[in-house]
Amino acid sequence: MAASTTRHRLALAIALAGVLASAVTLYVDQRIASDAGYTSFCNVSDRVNCDVVLASRYGRVLDIPVAAWALAAFASGALLALPGAVLGMSSGLADLLLVALVSSSTGFTLVMAALAAFVLNALCLLCLSIYVVVAAWAFVVLPMAARFPTKGTLRRPAAYGSAVAGFLLALSVGGWAVARVPAVLGTIDEIRAEDPRFLEYYQNLPRSAADTVTGAGVHTKGPSDAPVTIVEFSDFQCPACEQAFQDLHDLLRRRNDVRVVFRHFPLDQQCNERMTRGVHPMACLAAAAAECAGQQGKFWEYHDLLFANQSTLERESLFAHARATTLDLRAFRTCLDDPATMEGVREDVRAADALGVDSTPTIFVNGRRIDGALGRAYYDYAIIIETQHPAPAG
Repeated sequence: MAASTTRHRLALAIALAGVLASAVTLYVDQRIASDAGYTSFCNVSDRVNCDVVLASRYGRVLDIPVAAWALAAFASGALLALPGAVLGMSSGLADLLLVALVSSSTGFTLVMAALAAFVLNALCLLCLSIYVVVAAWAFVVLPMAARFPTKGTLRRPAAYGSAVAGFLLALSVGGWAVARVPAVLGTIDEIRAEDPRFLEYYQNLPRSAADTVTGAGVHTKGPSDAPVTIVEFSDFQCPACEQAFQDLHDLLRRRNDVRVVFRHFPLDQQCNERMTRGVHPMACLAAAAAECAGQQGKFWEYHDLLFANQSTLERESLFAHARATTLDLRAFRTCLDDPATMEGVREDVRAADALGVDSTPTIFVNGRRIDGALGRAYYDYAIIIETQHPAPAG
């Protein structure tokens, strides 16, 4: 095929821009994974929120961050475009591979964009920057397929075929790999056969006495005699906690053998002595406000509203949320200004500290500690294990 130095140079420049965008995204992803208190610079609101998207189960494919896959794709594309861009030497095979790579990247990008928009209902600005780079890449690279000759070893039909095949393959494989959930299983033997790694992981989790984890159990949902109790130490300003809240909310809606207990662990110096910096500066006050709503019998309604409005947790907004849940505002104000209310939050924090909690969310399933949270379907696996092969008491 005829060389097109300008097109190759554009393809190279776009690939390098993609390397930069995906590297920044990967850095943020790793910070979110390693520090539950980290809030990225593109956490703008509850809907425009990179942290929610990157921390979700859709942020990884085959246990590898999507940003890492993007980085590898852009780096490979840069290498394939390099001969034509720098030396003016167009290799038919390199161009064929570049066309296939860009078309598959386009297909996978569509999968990711659809999941973020229609499943997570969130916009990740870092992800959007990668999507824009991929779109520009496709605009520049895909026309190369038309430059292949109709005769010869590498013909135009092969180029078109590689583009279409790459696009469809990424669309189908990407959708399966990202959106798939574990198979629906009913017994511990089925879990052992289908997912032995999860069974081993779960049974080796550190365990504390269930009554120590539950504490007074003031804020509970589900039957009091449920065989499985899930205790959630959470922070109303933590994006990953919002995802855990949604998962547990759905779990309770479809099961009657689970009880959920909510306890506070705000990542804020105002009520958490372990914090050396104010990671979530509105979290302690939000926790106290939830306690005040609980005094009026509306803890869970207020709890749900706080998670739905994580970007508006300052004092004025807390009163607006109280008004929306029809609380007595005078009693709410008195409670919020009472030092004893914040001391109640600190009691949860001290209990969490004694249990080894140092991040949010931290989930205890019948006393077994999970740092972070389980994928949505794995809660069902945990319930199966707890009811069919419970851990020994103590």
